[in-house]
Amino acid sequence: MDISYAMLSGGKAKRFGSDKTKALYKEKPLYIYGLETGLKVSCDVMHISKDAEKYKPFLENVRYIQDDLEEICPMSGLIKAAEEAKHDDIFAVSADAPLITWEFIKFLYIRFKDCDGVIPVINGKSYTLMSFYKRDVLQAMIYDYKNKNYKIIKSLEKFNIKYICEDDIFAAGFKRKIFTNINFQEDLNKLDVENE
Repeated sequence: MDISYAMLSGGKAKRFGSDKTKALYKEKPLYIYGLETGLKVSCDVMHISKDAEKYKPFLENVRYIQDDLEEICPMSGLIKAAEEAKHDDIFAVSADAPLITWEFIKFLYIRFKDCDGVIPVINGKSYTLMSFYKRDVLQAMIYDYKNKNYKIIKSLEKFNIKYICEDDIFAAGFKRKIFTNINFQEDLNKLDVENE
């Protein structure tokens, strides 16, 4: 797949209480899982954050990119991904989703045809940070960003976005747990539990 893979570490982690991207899961920082998955599907893996230096020592074949936009929000990370990506097809994922798999990324990419983006929907929630986008979709977000409209889903309304429902996802054999986001300390203890 000729895709760029952008992992975003841009949150304030107020609910978690500390830098959750560096919290340990099975003796490894959470953010490492997403990068390792990215290296299985892309030759252009980016880790975008407000402080790239704190992730040293850097993983080989990963580009650590400083998000230099002022506001701390996922939209700023997506805009930066569009600026830095080597390919026009970009997969974006948050660093607090360590159970994402390369198989699921390929599943979405197969459906990334004749549209501007592909977004999975589980229980009515659109996972905008586990999705594919065309570069120009993310570039266009700069208009909303400058106008302080930081809602990604609202910014996408003018584009042809394909939403993949949970029935199709689960029918393909994927489990609900791959959509787990780590927001609280106790979420780490649930990672090994099947979420049916």
